[in-house]
Amino acid sequence: MMKLRSIDLNLLVIVDALLDETHVGRAAERVGLSQPAASNALARARALFGDPLLVRAPNGLRRTPRADAMREPLRAALAELAVIVAAAPPDLADLRGAVRLVASDVPAAALGATLTAELAKRAPGIDLIFHPWHAGDEIERLERGEVDLVVTVASASGASLRTEPLGTYPYTVVMRREHPAAAAETFDLECWLAFPHVVVSGRGDRQTSVDAALARIGRHRRVATVAPTFLHALEMLCDTDLLAAFPAGVMACTAAARLTSRPVPITLEPVSLHLVRHSRTDMDPAVTLIAELVRAGAPQLRGQEAS
Repeated sequence: MMKLRSIDLNLLVIVDALLDETHVGRAAERVGLSQPAASNALARARALFGDPLLVRAPNGLRRTPRADAMREPLRAALAELAVIVAAAPPDLADLRGAVRLVASDVPAAALGATLTAELAKRAPGIDLIFHPWHAGDEIERLERGEVDLVVTVASASGASLRTEPLGTYPYTVVMRREHPAAAAETFDLECWLAFPHVVVSGRGDRQTSVDAALARIGRHRRVATVAPTFLHALEMLCDTDLLAAFPAGVMACTAAARLTSRPVPITLEPVSLHLVRHSRTDMDPAVTLIAELVRAGAPQLRGQEAS
């Protein structure tokens, strides 16, 4: 049995970063080491565990089966140890590290500047990393430890997941300010359906909950364009006669400065957003701070048309 007295706990912290990042340079930056020092730590860890832990792959490094098996137990053990040795809440100004957040482009764009500014004032040593949004796999990425926080429409459940509602956000019809429909005396259903629409789907789907609501009243719209992100769609709306029915938070984005909005002429269920984190970060003050800032900024996602 391995003797605990021979184990350098600092080495385990570095190993945790190495297994998480699968990249020596990023792991070194995360724990505040030089790349040669992180490479040396990887060599020591390989000797300690009798396993390569990280091996070369076509796209960089990948974890060995042994590394995959020890990743979550190691993370949990370090989190518990951190609780034991924490004598007092840390000073946020002294924190160093990174918090990884996944959100679709609208929350990321609407909240990004506010989060960054607040971090600069309260915890300047914490870096905020927005990870790409891949529709449908955000909770799995959280459970695998690839990210720390997720803003999602899905209410996740599980013993290790912490889910809290951020709010509900109504739909609005978005168009360019000079759009013919913007000048209409009455923006009604017929006016709305008279123009082609753009929808957003990471999978290329043309049908959304808006189309289901129209079908229930025996109507349909022409979806002329499918965009992969809301910001892409907003750019198209600026220079075309396309219309869009989007959550009102899009109007809080800078990209919407040339756009205007009108009430949706049918009843649509509002979008519900949730903030999800994993229990392994329950005692992580940096993750807790970012979660607090996201919670405080959530009302911005109700949208306010740029003047």
